[in-house]
Amino acid sequence: MEIHQFNPTLSTGDAISNHIVSLQSILQSMGHRSEIFCEIPPVSSRARTYSLGAYESVASPESILLLHFSLHYSDSVMARLAQLPGRKILIYHNITPPHYFWGVNNMYFEAASRGFAQLANLSTLAEVGWGDSEFNVQTLKQHGWQKTGVLPIAFDARNYAVTPDKKIERQYPSAANVLFVGRTSPNKRFEDLIVTFFHLKKIRPDAKLLLVGSTHKMTRYVDFLHTLVARLNLTDVHFLGHISQAELAACYRVGNVFLSMSEHEGFGVPLLESMHYGLPVVAYKSTAVPETLGASGILFRRKEHRAVAALIDVLLADEPLRRKIISQQRRRLQDFSVAQVKMRLRQLLADAGVH
Repeated sequence: MEIHQFNPTLSTGDAISNHIVSLQSILQSMGHRSEIFCEIPPVSSRARTYSLGAYESVASPESILLLHFSLHYSDSVMARLAQLPGRKILIYHNITPPHYFWGVNNMYFEAASRGFAQLANLSTLAEVGWGDSEFNVQTLKQHGWQKTGVLPIAFDARNYAVTPDKKIERQYPSAANVLFVGRTSPNKRFEDLIVTFFHLKKIRPDAKLLLVGSTHKMTRYVDFLHTLVARLNLTDVHFLGHISQAELAACYRVGNVFLSMSEHEGFGVPLLESMHYGLPVVAYKSTAVPETLGASGILFRRKEHRAVAALIDVLLADEPLRRKIISQQRRRLQDFSVAQVKMRLRQLLADAGVH
């Protein structure tokens, strides 16, 4: 059986790209021929890819093309997908609602709006839609999808087998480092991270806030965040931007707690990364975050910044509590192992008539 994948492009270190490569390996281990097709050739990728146009030469009525979808497809891709032979299954990775980008980035606002319109149209091209969380599946159903299933992100520790950057480790030696990893986008609510850190700094003068994530095309939002930091007269807020895998590993190593104030997550791969590196998670209970954490980490329902700062202070001081949370998180991480995702994929394919 041939089960191939399509994504507009691949990027080294990108969560969806890593998942696609893991799925390819899983499919091949199950005895399927599996290649990866892209619209835009990757600038850097550890996997071999082919142009979407080349898929026509290998497609047959029996072959399956897994369509990874986040944000939107180009018009040319939508037109080509409608003409391609064979079966198609959508894997939905979430679209950030467009209202978060209003007045911040009009291009993203239009792209997200367009993506939701395409999500409904794709239900006529693909026979089933899989979300990487139940939260994402509910979005599919809201856009007219009748046949759905959950296929979680596969966490492969081999993707993190890098030597942590020594410079980062030397630069942030504090025992009270608060870390957040995620693109700098309004839905992530960086301002809530900063205000919470403002209160933590009164309790822990040595605390540092490390903010990791691309700031690409988010100039207005980033300017707002820097203005907020200045108005609060805060020190030790570090916007690290997009960094290398070695630098990311070092940030997780020097981090003492992972804090998420995000209001919209379709899955939350940095939550899994925190589990992997042994970093306790404190997170706002929103969208897919509680689903990904399961019975691990610490969730809060209200953004009472002073109270969250006090909670972080307790977590930094109470070593037995830290060990308990880290242990729970490591058990939860096993649910996203390659072996577990392989079992789930096998069941979903069987449900689709593939054995």
